[in-house]
Amino acid sequence: MILVIGHKNPDSDSICSALAATELLKARGLKAKPIRQGEINYETKYILKTAGVEEPELITSIAGKKVWLVDYTDLSQAPDDINQAEILGIVDHHRLGDVTTVNPLEVWIWPVGCTCTILFYLFQMEEIKITYQLAILMISAILSDTVGFASPTCTQKDRKAVQELSKIAEIEDLDAFIKMLMIAKTNIKGLSATQLVEKDLKMYLVHARNVLVAQVELAALEQADSMIQALGFDLEHRCKENDLALAVLMLTDITTNRTCLIYRGEWAFKLDKFWKKGMLVMENTLSRKKQVWPWIQAKLL
Repeated sequence: MILVIGHKNPDSDSICSALAATELLKARGLKAKPIRQGEINYETKYILKTAGVEEPELITSIAGKKVWLVDYTDLSQAPDDINQAEILGIVDHHRLGDVTTVNPLEVWIWPVGCTCTILFYLFQMEEIKITYQLAILMISAILSDTVGFASPTCTQKDRKAVQELSKIAEIEDLDAFIKMLMIAKTNIKGLSATQLVEKDLKMYLVHARNVLVAQVELAALEQADSMIQALGFDLEHRCKENDLALAVLMLTDITTNRTCLIYRGEWAFKLDKFWKKGMLVMENTLSRKKQVWPWIQAKLL
């Protein structure tokens, strides 16, 4: 049995790509099972309900198992006992991280907007039928990761995949579909500061120190106004408890393409000079992968 697993603090691509990659492996005649490392967010629940698909089982220990990784290659985002598992495959759309293996493996890493985009083309290459349910999962993940094509990570391959998947998913009004998805994506009602930070959190290694960069996508920055202080306290707590050099939260307004950074930690002073009128704002910025993390990393090196 091959366990197909996305990263910690799973987003929609992490869950949907685990489900899609599992079907790819099954079509090859292999036994496979999708699993997840954390709780599923509101948007992903909406996608799964729309597709009529059950959420993957929560499993955080994979020692002694055969696994495929989807949507990451960084050890910090993998299960803690990843070194005791055998990695057979990787599908990802991020930078190449620090995962290493003993044996050769199948790896697909493309510079596209979403892992499900890569999986779409793998299904095509191997002439495997994409079902209605899979089409809903994959198109939703692509539109989520590319923020409805607005993100700078979006490529022509992503657009082409959406065009083809929309036919299989029987989506007649793509704009309306995107609108409903973005409403689900930016719903933070009832979430605590801790839940917001953990909604989409990733860890990076710089100078042998851990740096946390989380992101919350909003319909308007004002949605988080009443939680700014609590969010700052949460970041401070994480730095102390986990010996983080820096913890950053991106509050991203997907309507105006504007991101406000809240940050705490030992290395916070390296970003202080970019503050203006009490906040650090990045205009025309939606992507952690392609815009915010490279910018932060350059300031820390």
